Amino acid sequence: MGRALGKLGGVVACMGLGLAAWFGNVLYALGSPGGLLKEWSPALVAGAMIAFLVVHGRRTYSGRQLLSFVVLVFLIGWFFETVSLMTGFPVGNYHYTELMAPFLGHVPVSVMPAYCVMGYASWSMARLLLARTEWSADNVLRFGVPVLAAMLMVVWDLSMDPLRATVEGRWVWSGGGVHFGVPLENYIGWAFVTWIMFQSFALVVTGRYEPPARRVPRSARRYLWLSVPLIWAAFAGEYLLNPFVSARLDSVMVDGAHMPVAEIFASIAFLTATTMLPLALVGAVAALRRSPASLARRGMAAGLAHGRAGDKQ
Repeated sequence: MGRALGKLGGVVACMGLGLAAWFGNVLYALGSPGGLLKEWSPALVAGAMIAFLVVHGRRTYSGRQLLSFVVLVFLIGWFFETVSLMTGFPVGNYHYTELMAPFLGHVPVSVMPAYCVMGYASWSMARLLLARTEWSADNVLRFGVPVLAAMLMVVWDLSMDPLRATVEGRWVWSGGGVHFGVPLENYIGWAFVTWIMFQSFALVVTGRYEPPARRVPRSARRYLWLSVPLIWAAFAGEYLLNPFVSARLDSVMVDGAHMPVAEIFASIAFLTATTMLPLALVGAVAALRRSPASLARRGMAAGLAHGRAGDKQ
């Protein structure tokens, strides 16, 4: 009984961490620029999402695989950030402001953990949406999931980048851009960079079957995966609330013209409501529709594939 409860504890923790990330983002929206909520609520969000990566990741991957994900995302992300800051390729010409200090070289230290946590959430969402939550060595997991995961990262960035760059001034795009001051090149380059991250990890994961570091009862796995759309859409809590709780009446420069911050908040809230939220709902439905019978069949198939791989070795 105690062992079963211990196995379920990770599932409950994942759901709680998802709610904590939402709560932290709501607090951020409620805070005033320069106030304590704006300053400290990101720590709650970051802590919850990093803990989610560890707790969910250890119940989905082996320790080696999870470490591979973090290392690949860190190295690839840092490399392309550095190249882009120096050359403008592949995401465009921009520079970070002192609001993002401290830096590792030219790249803010906080950027890499953000890549890891949202990268893990997007990768997991792609597995969920493509019905590859069980281990599989097929081409959908190997090639399809990386493409969809990169697209999910772009969906998040469509709402995030204008708020952090144009409104908050954490980084500055040289010459502005068509999407509330962000250039289209950014999103194309972002898709390219994140696809390289995910594709590299997919080749590691599908190399051979490795059992997860922590086991979860088969009957509880749907709830483990239900936490994925919750954590992936956590920033929607801020984006959706901004137009209703912010008292900002100032404006910012967008392509050489002044645009009211309230107008940007309203547009981004609408964008979030028509992109992130529907995708999160589809993911939740996909998680809840996972039947124990189908999971058992997929588990048997994975076991047979693992056995054949072992025979070949």
